[in-house]
Amino acid sequence: MKKWIAAVTIMFSFSAQAQSRFSYDLSGASGTRDNESFTEIHLGLNYFVKDWLNWRNSVFTQFGTDINTVYGLDTAALFNYEFYNHSRTLGVEFFAGPGLRFASENSNAAFGKAGITFGLGGLRIGGGVQHFLYFEDRTDKNDNTLNKDETQYFITLSGGGSF
Repeated sequence: MKKWIAAVTIMFSFSAQAQSRFSYDLSGASGTRDNESFTEIHLGLNYFVKDWLNWRNSVFTQFGTDINTVYGLDTAALFNYEFYNHSRTLGVEFFAGPGLRFASENSNAAFGKAGITFGLGGLRIGGGVQHFLYFEDRTDKNDNTLNKDETQYFITLSGGGSF
């Protein structure tokens, strides 16, 4: 895994050009897994290496009534296809790509993610699907064993900016 992280870091450092940009966002999502509801909050930093490639890193916390609170870092290489007006205040974006979750509560995982986001001003509304493959066994607050893989469908409302 260390080799993969080093390779991705080197790739992004060599590919930085004038068209690269950064953005940040605060997003929230809600869902259900193993019949237990959860809420996730993310603070994300996006590095658009190219217009079509976003290296997204977000710190997150996931909490719910019957689940253990989980926190950590999601990092992903998301391939984008977007239609925005010149000032980036109105548009739509499609994204998909692989990632890794470094988290507490034995919740480290590899994941694939895909979705769509609509932009209006600084507000982004979107949704998608994320499939996790966990590396370790996990349990909830009631010591029920959770699946080693899971699919989460999410709806996201986010806001942020760029620099």
